[in-house]
Amino acid sequence: MSKVMKGLLLLLAIAMVTMPVSANLVATSFGFPVIVQSGTTSAFNQDTAFASDFETLDINFPPFVGDTVLGPLVGTAAVDGVSVTGTANVLPFGPVNLAFPSISQTVEQTQEVTHTDFAQTNEQAEFAYPFVGVGPVALPGFGFGW
Repeated sequence: MSKVMKGLLLLLAIAMVTMPVSANLVATSFGFPVIVQSGTTSAFNQDTAFASDFETLDINFPPFVGDTVLGPLVGTAAVDGVSVTGTANVLPFGPVNLAFPSISQTVEQTQEVTHTDFAQTNEQAEFAYPFVGVGPVALPGFGFGW
């Protein structure tokens, strides 16, 4: 079987060597097509932000007259072993003697911010490359095609 295969391969090699070679050459044309691209961009952007803040704070200490207290407990302090009773209201930071105080604060603020942008761009690009036509088939040159 190996003799048959060797014989077939020899016949195939002889057939390939003896086949005629031909070429059909036609006129070649050269040109330089140009790609032109242009673009224009216009952008307008405007944004506005509003912020409003209203705060109010009222601190009223309860009144007292003599031994009558209309609020927190009466404070007691001991100094050198002697107990002294005062007519002060007891607050988180210690006893104080205030008569009908009132602290009031009001804050109102408004903020408005406006931001505006405008941009315009113009772009233009041109590109030319050799174009080779061989017969009825046009082949672009220098790697821009097949």
